[in-house]
Amino acid sequence: MENKTLYEKLKSYTGEDYYPFHMPGHKRNVDVSFKNVSPFDYDITEIDGFDNLHAPSGILKERMDKVSEFYESKKSYYLVNGSTCGILSAISACCKNRKRIVMARNSHKAAYNSVLINELETLYVYPELIEDYGINGGISPKKIDELLKNEMEEGNIESVGCVYITSPTYEGVVSDILSISRICHSYKIPLIVDEAHGAHFSMHKDFPISALELGADIVIQSLHKTLPSLTQTAILHIGKNSIVDEGAVERYLSIYQTSSPSYVLMSSIDECIERLMKDTFMPFDRLQKEINELHEKSRQFTNIKLMGREITGKNSVYDFDISKIIIFPKSNQYNGQSLYNKLLEKYHLQPEMASLNYVIAMTSISDTKEGFDRLFKALDDIDREIRLYELPLFKENKFKLKKTSEATSFSKISDAVESKKEIIDIEKAEGRVGAEFVYLYPPGIPVIAPGEMYSSEIIRYLKECMKNGLNVIGVKGEKKQVAVTAESWSALEFKRLSLYDLF
Repeated sequence: MENKTLYEKLKSYTGEDYYPFHMPGHKRNVDVSFKNVSPFDYDITEIDGFDNLHAPSGILKERMDKVSEFYESKKSYYLVNGSTCGILSAISACCKNRKRIVMARNSHKAAYNSVLINELETLYVYPELIEDYGINGGISPKKIDELLKNEMEEGNIESVGCVYITSPTYEGVVSDILSISRICHSYKIPLIVDEAHGAHFSMHKDFPISALELGADIVIQSLHKTLPSLTQTAILHIGKNSIVDEGAVERYLSIYQTSSPSYVLMSSIDECIERLMKDTFMPFDRLQKEINELHEKSRQFTNIKLMGREITGKNSVYDFDISKIIIFPKSNQYNGQSLYNKLLEKYHLQPEMASLNYVIAMTSISDTKEGFDRLFKALDDIDREIRLYELPLFKENKFKLKKTSEATSFSKISDAVESKKEIIDIEKAEGRVGAEFVYLYPPGIPVIAPGEMYSSEIIRYLKECMKNGLNVIGVKGEKKQVAVTAESWSALEFKRLSLYDLF
């Protein structure tokens, strides 16, 4: 065990040569004038002249109004508890007096926690599948229309509080928000978009258009993910033509946000947006150029593939965020986790995450040419190594999940969480109904949500993830145990649950 404080470990790490292809978006690459400033120097509370985030009337109101003007929203709110508190507030505001939510099944755990807290019934919409890469595609507007039409015909439309989707996904997949928002509004239902990974959208012609411009009622963005702002900083926007009650949103923001918001974090939001207002185009132009050059040079690889805009136009993929570098090894030697480990251990490049089949490297306007050059050199070396020393080449032996049936929920999430539970070995869980969330982190999308059945496919997937060293939350201890509802019956006789390749 290391005999260091967290501060000492952080200080030591910043002196090493690891390059951050991960969030936060400032990449520890700040102006020299900020490098020797202690956060203690400007860590204050709500003293005279500095306003109050929960009842803004002075400088905070003025600055948030500037943010709203910049993003062209009806209203924008600083978030210092990350996108999580924005998601909780948005769903609570829309669904408090309703019973159900239409939600994309590949949503972040924060959305599921809001479903749990509000005791909502979920009506899931599944993303399409990009089979060539084994990842989620977009959310089909047609599927949402069919679901809402069915609720209308059955007389249940009044019980639906909102439609909630994630766009872009962790991998940068963007859905057709304009069509989805028009469909939602035709039923007088608000659309919430988790755009946590898209705070940089609409700032350059080579990046997707923000959901805020495409009719979404509430859009939540994490500045810290893709822009130069401190971790935990985010913004909730209400669209110009939103049909949500902004008073309800504000009420829940005051509940889910800390009553002592950090002025260090709020000033980080303020400084980030101020810099973008002064110079939006040039930083993104430089980033776009470096990304395009990396993709162009990577065409020479024979055993490593970078996913690009070839995925658009099918599988409900409307657009793709090129700032996400999605790296697929085509090799018997490497899977996503082993490639991640190689980049980290040999080349001192810290990626954002690994899945079984790919690695995500996140970029932002704070990345440097040196960083991109190091990434290309590492991938070039690894590609050459595979080419020279590995025979035969990759022959579709990677772990892949088949697209089968969609999930069947046997109870509401809240009912399953509050039920009597048993802790059993995962090997014995087939046919049992989950009582707790099980997910990989990152990205934080539940593999099993409470109330859903464990299938042999799910169990096999989770075991493969653990075998490859991925971070699986919700499987406990050395015995690999999970929580299930203490029901005497098995769900196997019902429709089987499929992971539907969420990752």
